Amino acid sequence: MRRINRKTRTKHGASTMFLAIIMSALVLVECTYLSFVWNLDYALSVNVALKNQIETILSDYNRQLYSIYGIYAFSIEGIDNECFEKALEINDLESRSELYISGKQRFTCEDLKKAINSYYWYRGTGIGFKSVVQGYRDMILELDKKGILQKVGQFMKSPAAEYVSKILSGSESASEWITKAGDALNIDELTEEADSIDSLSSDYKNAVKDYGINIKIDAAEFDSLLKAVSRLEKTYAALSDNSNGMITKCNASHYCAYNFDCYFRPSGDASINGTSFDSVHGKRKADCEYIITGSGTEAATAEVSFLIVHVLVASCMLKDFANEKFRNTMEVIARVISAIITAVSEGAVNIDYRIIAVGLTFYCALVQAIKEYYAVLNGGRAVIFEYDREKIVTFNYRDFLYLFSLCVPLDTLLERSLTVLERDYGKLYKGLTLEADYRGQTYALTKSYMLYE
Repeated sequence: MRRINRKTRTKHGASTMFLAIIMSALVLVECTYLSFVWNLDYALSVNVALKNQIETILSDYNRQLYSIYGIYAFSIEGIDNECFEKALEINDLESRSELYISGKQRFTCEDLKKAINSYYWYRGTGIGFKSVVQGYRDMILELDKKGILQKVGQFMKSPAAEYVSKILSGSESASEWITKAGDALNIDELTEEADSIDSLSSDYKNAVKDYGINIKIDAAEFDSLLKAVSRLEKTYAALSDNSNGMITKCNASHYCAYNFDCYFRPSGDASINGTSFDSVHGKRKADCEYIITGSGTEAATAEVSFLIVHVLVASCMLKDFANEKFRNTMEVIARVISAIITAVSEGAVNIDYRIIAVGLTFYCALVQAIKEYYAVLNGGRAVIFEYDREKIVTFNYRDFLYLFSLCVPLDTLLERSLTVLERDYGKLYKGLTLEADYRGQTYALTKSYMLYE
């Protein structure tokens, strides 16, 4: 039997083994390198797909919201990964990553403030911020200069307020009061004045009947006038303060007054860009009134109406005081009422007729204001300030809303406005974070609108 020598080796076998070892290492290195390059290429493609997906989401902002309110925002509902998958397919890659939203950036009041300032940056030249406030300011300054407001306060605090309220509200006629005075007055000489006083009461009753507005006449009404004027006096600052904060406040106030729906729409009313509010939410809403007061429709419209009436009362008082004939007539009637009060009280109450004249002027102004108020509610304009029978400043309903908005803190305006916007357009978002996982590694991208950064 032939014995095999196992120690026999050839150079050809050794070379084969050497090359096999070298090639196996080389193949391993090359495969590792190719895998790394492939994974890197896939990672780059995922990042591109994430970018395309997030830009698609941001570009799908609500067009009407931007057109009317100047706000870039989108709704999170309905977001899918279609763009992400198609971006991978374009590069001949299969979607092996799960896409999900890991972070959402809600639209905030601070974002709304930035949007409003941007909105007025290119619209502001066509909007006269101060025209409404200037007219009101001039009216109040004239009232102060003539001492009308001070005299109204004196009248309200005097016993004359109760007497005049009873006479003018019609609970008792002037003739009955004169009769009560008895021999202290010459009844025959006061017949004409009594008729004039009774005609004032008749004018009020007719105004209430014709326009369906119930405003009670009593001493408290004089006090409410002073409170309303005091509340609105803070708008003075808007005329002298040119700081960025005040400019923002004017922007926001104008935005809230003219770019949201209101319960009593002026003639031809629409948003600033001309869009009908019916196309936004389908029916009339008291949004402006809510933003100003924070109350529901009935309470909000009542409070706004209260302020409008008293602004109109102050305006009508100024116009009446500028009329010399009217002023003289009120003084004559006031003398008679002062004499009646003195006689009826048997000398216990003696009121300066000039104070009573202011009270009468207030009453007449209230009757006039009712008619002006009714015109405003029906889409017309009310005269706020006039000089020498020339109408200098007139307000429609939205002009009043702008004036009242200036009295509301900026943060409150923004918060209530955002509530209205989310009622009509749902929850609003300005940015988000997208993530995708692949082989244990997470790829993420965060982006939002530059307007809010």
